Amino acid sequence: MFRTHTLLLTLALTLAAGCGRGTVDEDGDGFAPYSEGGDDCDDNDATLHPGAVDTPYDGVDQDCSGGSDNDADGDGYDDIEHGGDDCNDEVAAIHPGADEIWYDGLDQDCDGRDDDQDGDGFSVAEDCNDRDAAVFPGAEEVWYDGVDQDCAGDDDYDADGDGFSSAEHGGDDCRDDLADAFPGAEGEVPYDGVDTNCDGALDNDADGDGFDSVDFGGMDCDDTTHTSSPARFELPDDGVDNDCDGDVDEALDTVDTDGDGLSQAQGDCDDSDPTVYRGAADTPYDGVDSDCRGWRAGDEDGDGWVSVDVGGADCDDGNPAIHPGAVEDAANTIDDDCDGSVDEVLGLSDADADGYSELAGDCLDADALFYPLATDVAYDGVDTDCGGGSDYDQDGDGDLSWYFGGDDCDDGDPNTYLGAPELWYDGVDEDCLGGSDNDADGDGHDSADHGGDDCDDGDAAVFPGAEELWYDGVDQDCLGGSDNDADGDGHDSADHGGDDCDDGDPSIHPGASDPALDGIDQNCNGNANF
Repeated sequence: MFRTHTLLLTLALTLAAGCGRGTVDEDGDGFAPYSEGGDDCDDNDATLHPGAVDTPYDGVDQDCSGGSDNDADGDGYDDIEHGGDDCNDEVAAIHPGADEIWYDGLDQDCDGRDDDQDGDGFSVAEDCNDRDAAVFPGAEEVWYDGVDQDCAGDDDYDADGDGFSSAEHGGDDCRDDLADAFPGAEGEVPYDGVDTNCDGALDNDADGDGFDSVDFGGMDCDDTTHTSSPARFELPDDGVDNDCDGDVDEALDTVDTDGDGLSQAQGDCDDSDPTVYRGAADTPYDGVDSDCRGWRAGDEDGDGWVSVDVGGADCDDGNPAIHPGAVEDAANTIDDDCDGSVDEVLGLSDADADGYSELAGDCLDADALFYPLATDVAYDGVDTDCGGGSDYDQDGDGDLSWYFGGDDCDDGDPNTYLGAPELWYDGVDEDCLGGSDNDADGDGHDSADHGGDDCDDGDAAVFPGAEELWYDGVDQDCLGGSDNDADGDGHDSADHGGDDCDDGDPSIHPGASDPALDGIDQNCNGNANF
């Protein structure tokens, strides 16, 4: 009896289990199908169910996740080898559009480059700026912008590659388009239009006196020597056209032909041009000696002695340490004192019988006219009295007379020279800059206290005709009147202590006629008359 019951129970349970697989889990994988509210994506295949091991790229969704079978890492991008664009389908952080971490060896965004951030085709190892696509080896170089576009490592301000930066960009190369032209270059060729050595000298000025040769459009009548140029003063009786005016040994003109305030005799080296005179502003390298400084007549080294080549006594006019009266160096094989002897010892004898030996101060013991305290003729280039000073600086102020290449406008007054302190209103041009001695601020108007019309000669912004700045307490145009009455109607602005309600209209002020109903308060009574 017991055995019969056991068999019946087993049969009932078996029938019940069989009925359950047919309606809930046909494949017996333990998951109900979608149709029964379950999550088994294929209830006819026991290998397909949630949690099953999925084999990528076989076209079967073993784990019923619903995603692409070609996207193994689940980043939303199919594997590149199975029709997608994911270059690494094993790492979810690697796919198109991912943030690239440069130079880590991984191509996070799948664009095919990890070491070329700017995408110019050159890796960081060869690209000198991997963040600028315009910068790479072989790129076109844009000079003077501070960027090395072609990664050549050259100075960006040295376009011609001669080792010198352009003068227009903080360097000293005057021609950065020519590799053969740079400071110190050899082979300067006059008249070729190129300043090869960048010394600023005019290329058509072979003798370097500041004037181009007449053969090349200039004004220098003899471009082989400094002794002739428009900046020179005419020297009498030397048979040379020193000033290049076409006349030889003519007297200096005392008439101020060009009206610049100075005649030729007063130091105007070009009395046909009012912009050229002693003290004028000079523009370097323009071929015009505007300030008439020029070169000292016959004294190229500036030692105060005229060259023997033009009748003087300086035996080496290219060296200021060599001239008559210089101390003889007994060991340098040079005739320092220009006495015709080299390295001689100062003698005790009086060879010229003038009463003085060399040791006693005779600077030229072969000529009896040279000795201490002898009468000296000024400006002849000869130091007759052996004083040692410049023969062209008679007042001893250190500035040569402007008649002989210097800047001293009065060589008889040691207080008058170029750069001396100016004492205004005394009638003396102490600083030799020209201009009126009664115009201290240099605005072109003499002081009102000294016959002029400048109401404030200490301020160059104040003079007749100057632009008036109203309400600042300064009478810039020297017209007088209140500085707070801009419209000149006799009433100061209400904004500056007055009663004029509109200081820009002279018809509006207290007491003015006030037409009715015009909407304007002409008499400033506060009523606009509407």
